[in-house]
Amino acid sequence: MIKERIKKLNETLEVLEYMKKNFDINELKLDKIKQYALKYGIYLSITGIGEIACAYLNEKGIESVSNFKECIAMLGDMKILDRIIVEKLMELMKYRDLLKRPYIEIDILKLYSLLERLDLVKEFIDRITIGIRV
Repeated sequence: MIKERIKKLNETLEVLEYMKKNFDINELKLDKIKQYALKYGIYLSITGIGEIACAYLNEKGIESVSNFKECIAMLGDMKILDRIIVEKLMELMKYRDLLKRPYIEIDILKLYSLLERLDLVKEFIDRITIGIRV
């Protein structure tokens, strides 16, 4: 189950990488469809991180966590993720809370800047993958 989620998250990352390379901010400002695609891709990637974190804990028999932030914090407590990664992922989770509410307007520049954090998602995947093998 985790491997399938990681695969989906990697697919989402590929789309976001494409957007990062091929869409400039001025183009994005003028195109609502591309804005929605960016919002949805970022939402999916952040949600994927949370789902994978919780699924990992679930597979380890840890079911006392109730939300994505707690799952990420627990992975830090277990030393699967280091403190800096945990802090950065917690910051990303705040965007998920905003993105899931369609009536909240998010600055497109801020959203576009999240494309610079794709390496964080990749690092999360790498750490979880190592944790699965151990």
